[in-house]
Amino acid sequence: MGFGESRPQPQWVNVLVDYGGQPAEYTYAVPAALEVQVGDILTVPFRHQSIGAIALSLSLAPPANLVAHQIRAVEGIVEQRFFAPPYWALLQRVAHYYQVPLMQVLKTALPPGLLARSQRRLRLRRDRLPQPLPAPLAPGVEELVEELRRSPTGDYTWPYLQKRGHSYRTLQQLIQLGWAESYLSPPQPPQVKRRQAVTLVGGDSLPADLTPRQQDIIATLRRQGRDLWLSDALQLCQTTSPTLKRLAQSGCLVIEPREQLRAETGPAIMPDLPKPLTHYQAQVLDPINKSDQGSQFLLHGVTGSGKTEVYLQAIAPRLAAGQSALVLVPEIGLTPQLTDRFRRRFGDQVWVYHSGLSDGERYDTWRQSLKPSKPLVIVGTRSAIFMPLPNLGLIILDEEHDSSYKQDVPPCYHARTVARWRAELENCSLVLGSATPSLDTWVRCQGLGEKTSAPENSVGWALPTINPELADSLTATAPKSPSNSSMQGNLVPP
Repeated sequence: MGFGESRPQPQWVNVLVDYGGQPAEYTYAVPAALEVQVGDILTVPFRHQSIGAIALSLSLAPPANLVAHQIRAVEGIVEQRFFAPPYWALLQRVAHYYQVPLMQVLKTALPPGLLARSQRRLRLRRDRLPQPLPAPLAPGVEELVEELRRSPTGDYTWPYLQKRGHSYRTLQQLIQLGWAESYLSPPQPPQVKRRQAVTLVGGDSLPADLTPRQQDIIATLRRQGRDLWLSDALQLCQTTSPTLKRLAQSGCLVIEPREQLRAETGPAIMPDLPKPLTHYQAQVLDPINKSDQGSQFLLHGVTGSGKTEVYLQAIAPRLAAGQSALVLVPEIGLTPQLTDRFRRRFGDQVWVYHSGLSDGERYDTWRQSLKPSKPLVIVGTRSAIFMPLPNLGLIILDEEHDSSYKQDVPPCYHARTVARWRAELENCSLVLGSATPSLDTWVRCQGLGEKTSAPENSVGWALPTINPELADSLTATAPKSPSNSSMQGNLVPP
């Protein structure tokens, strides 16, 4: 290309369309008036409707198997740069390293129905609306303005407006005039799960008119801690709802709905405060909290050495600084107990993401993490590494040695490897926790000088020792490699 010549404008875009829960890639023409970029959310015609799509790649020529004049054109840009540049770079790196199409990585990273559930809305820009409206206006524009004015929020979904008789062309004209804007509706936070709970109130004195059976029920509730789910109370007290309601009317107890957190054993999870650290916990936490962004650590400690408390106290200052945290566990079965521990400390800032959730729950959590109103802590399994948290301050992989972090269907990524890449791209710290670290992590952290160890657990049990004779025999029979000597020196306890 000669000096002063302009670069050709891409005329075709390959997009991800999620229709009927089956994401697929399609090619569309790019109108001259639009400047489409990779990662944009677009509106494209599909069959007899307009739906959302993600721009995957741009090209100067259409695919050889398609006839150019038969390719339909992109209708509009809903949101530019939907994904942050580091996040988009991560998806591309995963696709390149594991030699799979970007399309396949997106299917893994995005929640089911992301595009299908995203509502495109038209919002009136009252600050840009001239008074009075100039004349003449294109047919239908003034009627559309009045329709939006009647909305309490000044906006409606595109399908609703089109059903009301406003043409797609009229909607676009209002945007071009600058009097309205098109956007994706923000996600609604998931509704908390609520259950009826029974709480005993009042002191030890009971009303004089209680029957012996009612007195037995009160005694049972006292023995159970004065708080039970309604269903549990009915079973333990061997009574009926009307009986408990009569006790509530007499002022002995209260029946009310309460939030039920995941894997709870009672009506509420009581908040807790940071626990005093042992000498070794403080010793390993200090470099993590004082480290520069982008540092990587191996937290090596036996089961019960207090690694979870170190995680919690590493996350706390980052949340206070407005940064989010991502915590990965190898199995879904470990998520509830860890989630409850984190919720006691951080409350509603903790969200869960794994394949055991319903499609709707996964969608809501993913969209909530895209543009959160406050810093979040996401706890999840390996797929949670793709949560699009902005301003990420810390990534934690608990039990980093576990083979469950490796996906065995394409793309066959390893969450630990992707976590390292993401920590580099997001410039955030990475903590790998394990009682039995993988050898590649151990060697990598030896070279970086980023290993922290807890030589005893929280109740003072010492780390298991290694028989020097066994270590010598293992070293003698191991294949010679540059890492053998360093590994031997670090496996033998100090």
